[in-house]
Amino acid sequence: MFRPNLTREQHISLLKDMSDEEFAQFRYCQEMAGTYVAVGKFETMLISAMQMCDGIKLKTTLGHDAERWQQFLAKREVLHGSTLGSMIKILKRHPVAEGDIAYLNWIKEKRDYFVHRLFHEGAFPGDLSESDCQFMTRRLLAIQLWLGRAERNIWSIFKRAGFVELTHVAGGMLVMNKGVYDFLQKPAASES
Repeated sequence: MFRPNLTREQHISLLKDMSDEEFAQFRYCQEMAGTYVAVGKFETMLISAMQMCDGIKLKTTLGHDAERWQQFLAKREVLHGSTLGSMIKILKRHPVAEGDIAYLNWIKEKRDYFVHRLFHEGAFPGDLSESDCQFMTRRLLAIQLWLGRAERNIWSIFKRAGFVELTHVAGGMLVMNKGVYDFLQKPAASES
């Protein structure tokens, strides 16, 4: 662990003094951090997407009498309290294609491996050789890549399910909640 006041120059000096094995272990630790961030970004994007889509209902949790803003906040709270597996189960109850559900479950398996089982194999950085660290680093980079793709693919999945309109623009995409049309045409109290 580095001191909290470590300067850039001190960090570079420490890196230069590392053996190849120590550097491989350091890189492995860096990619664990990167994978953790990728997991968080994916789950946050899924929560945000599910929250904004009026087509995704949490009927057993949200009351019909709540004001629209209160429903939005309540939906957010429920989703933030949900596991990735329970969010996929919610999506499964909606018109999300079986192949898309299978894809999300595959992503969940990769996430679960990282979060729950990575160290079951004894993959502690200090216990691994340089080549083992390089192997694990490549594995973590692959998981990061898959999670990053899944983060972007959520919108295509939601488009196929009819939750959003999706327009690709230079440098990104424009997403619109299709449920907003229903909201504009009927009072919030009649929403299911």
